[in-house]
Amino acid sequence: MDKTIGFIGLGTMGTPIATRLLNCGFRLILYDIDIRKLEIFSKSSNCEIALSPKDVGKTVRRVITILPNSNIVSEVLFADNGLIHSLSDGSIVIDMSTGSVPAFIEQAEKLAEKKLQMVDLPVGRSPAEALTGQLIAMAGIDKNHADDIDDIAEAIAERTIYTGKLGNGLRLKLVNNYMAMVGHVLAAEVLALALKVGLNRDQTVCLLQKTAAGRGQLLTNFPKKVLANDITPDFPISMGIKDINMALELFSTVGQEGKFGNLANQVFMQAAKNGYNDKDCTSVLNYLDEGVVHQS
Repeated sequence: MDKTIGFIGLGTMGTPIATRLLNCGFRLILYDIDIRKLEIFSKSSNCEIALSPKDVGKTVRRVITILPNSNIVSEVLFADNGLIHSLSDGSIVIDMSTGSVPAFIEQAEKLAEKKLQMVDLPVGRSPAEALTGQLIAMAGIDKNHADDIDDIAEAIAERTIYTGKLGNGLRLKLVNNYMAMVGHVLAAEVLALALKVGLNRDQTVCLLQKTAAGRGQLLTNFPKKVLANDITPDFPISMGIKDINMALELFSTVGQEGKFGNLANQVFMQAAKNGYNDKDCTSVLNYLDEGVVHQS
């Protein structure tokens, strides 16, 4: 496999990933719209600085894009100075961006019309892990057909999840990030409530770190209950509804609203009305899996 690859996008994750690839023996044809980001690479003997995305595509058959959003990916691919005007037949664009799934599929289809391939390979974890090759990569391709990306994935990631279908790497990344971002706000809401009602923050954090509330349901209750096809009640939805309402009452004593509690209460109430009242709280997954919109 040719060790020379194009690389477009030197942002928060792009810069350490490019650095990691260089340290692993790859030669990079680099482009970023911000020329200042190219300066740290300009003295490397294994780097060539390109003048445009089109310039990147002239001498490589593999190009990594890792860009802020889908609109910028489209511009890099299809603008007058875009990759589509220089890549040779059979070349592959490996998109590590976290963007829109419909936009990605449309981009891949447009490239396919020009006999070019596109695959999603978003990554998880931080810039520190990018530098040490300890990312988690999520590939929208079957492992048996991943020859074009395996060496890259092995260089940057300690684990690659081959999802088997175009777009599924990006879908998996978005599912992960959705839970992570919601978790940030939920944790903040909980800790803010604890402080407002007079609790010591350090004590609160210490407790939450040792219970399912803070450790997370995927590490505690879900594997032993609903994911094991057991929804007999360790803690039934009826009790969950009671506890949520008591917590919402606590919010009201300090003039606050429990946004996530109100949402969870609504979902639990709907599940209870549809036969899950006496089932384990984790059975809310089965209720949502039904895919039927019920009226509250």
